[in-house]
Amino acid sequence: MHNAMNNHYLFDHAWDTFKAFDDLTVEGSGLDQAEFPTSIWQILRHLITWQAFQLRQLQGTMLAKPFQEDATWSRERVPSDEAVLQAAVQEFKGQLAAFQASLTQPAATDEQELTKHQILQEVALHLSFHLGEVVLIRRLKGSYPLPHQMKAFLQA
Repeated sequence: MHNAMNNHYLFDHAWDTFKAFDDLTVEGSGLDQAEFPTSIWQILRHLITWQAFQLRQLQGTMLAKPFQEDATWSRERVPSDEAVLQAAVQEFKGQLAAFQASLTQPAATDEQELTKHQILQEVALHLSFHLGEVVLIRRLKGSYPLPHQMKAFLQA
């Protein structure tokens, strides 16, 4: 069975968002993003809903009805106000903290440990895909640094 040290090694930096949602504004979350199929707000809401499902899976909680990913996409392209946006960003960051905390919680069996790792790997891959979308949208809109500016941005 894997120990907590191995888990941290396996998932080191898996939850790093590269500040993709930091300093996000209502306007920057979707107001002027009609040319994109989804807005940053829709991606954030999708991630929150999808990650809530994955956290329930980690806890062994089953849903009454099957999870439908297409239902996680909101038609609302922009949050109603700044407070709603910031609450969503904080909820998202809280979920990432919960995934990280799950690394230190030992599973009862090797099979449960493997299932946990599979869920965490799926979350990390899903997160990286959508973070790539957010970074691209923000760069095209001029609200995220270019590659040569990233080192200074991440250290700030």
